[in-house]
Amino acid sequence: MTTKGAGALLWVPPVLEIGEEKYPLRRLGLMDIERLSQIVVKASKFVDRKVMGNIDSFTAAQAGSFLVDYLPHAFDEILAFLGTVIGLDPGVPEEVVAEKRKKSKEFKDPNIGTMRDPNVFPLSALPALIGKLTEHQDVVAFFTESRALLNLPMLKKLRDGLRERSIASKPDTDGPTDTSSDED
Repeated sequence: MTTKGAGALLWVPPVLEIGEEKYPLRRLGLMDIERLSQIVVKASKFVDRKVMGNIDSFTAAQAGSFLVDYLPHAFDEILAFLGTVIGLDPGVPEEVVAEKRKKSKEFKDPNIGTMRDPNVFPLSALPALIGKLTEHQDVVAFFTESRALLNLPMLKKLRDGLRERSIASKPDTDGPTDTSSDED
């Protein structure tokens, strides 16, 4: 394992530069996996099973693409996670702002100075931040070290199951059944 020794003491964070501002990315750890797992669970109905089945060849760069793919389905959660990585307030969702705007005659936008403020975090900063994350020493180490886990029999069986193709229904049995629910 590559986490032994003075590596943690000598770690130099990647730095995201937005205009004149510099945002060092913090160390990533176990709690980040929990947050990202919650994002995956929330948006899992939108995930391509082939991507998850090929997790053994999943790279840090693909993980960055994965975050971008999830944005429409878990935007607030992803923004909150990214905000913690660079120490910048992610702001509040637009529906919260709209509600406050309706209730207050002297409305002050709560997103000024946050990641939702284009003067602080312009559109070009998102791909730059995701790029920095894909090069992050902790992310690269996680994908490198976790490949060994994928050879465990239980995980190999799960991965192989995800790779199997689904069998199409026969023409006379496709569509909803008596046991189907509207939520499927």
